[in-house]
Amino acid sequence: MITPNPIGASEAPSRAEKLEEEASLAGVAAAESLRGVEVAAVVALGLLVCPPLAILAVVVVVPLLVTALVLALLVAVVSAPYLLVHHLRGHRAGHLPLLAHRLRHAGAAVRALAPHRIVADARKLDHGR
Repeated sequence: MITPNPIGASEAPSRAEKLEEEASLAGVAAAESLRGVEVAAVVALGLLVCPPLAILAVVVVVPLLVTALVLALLVAVVSAPYLLVHHLRGHRAGHLPLLAHRLRHAGAAVRALAPHRIVADARKLDHGR
């Protein structure tokens, strides 16, 4: 540590002061280089660990997720008719007559769109004039 020189003292630092200052600088340099070695070790470890984890994720985890998604969709498609029938049979008073009514309406709408019916309706309109 450097102390200010008193007013009548010589300006040149003593040998002990120079040695103390150089030792302090050497300590700071050693601490900083040790910190650099620690950072380099962490970076090297990260580079060694991350690519295998990325490969593991791509080779193992992604196919497992895709397989789970496909199985879930397959189960949903296969179980949907069962669940629909089960739901409709459980509520005979409300849902089944409503479904039948809507199916009759949809069938009538599809029959009304048949080409021969459209032509027949157009002829009726033309003859009515």
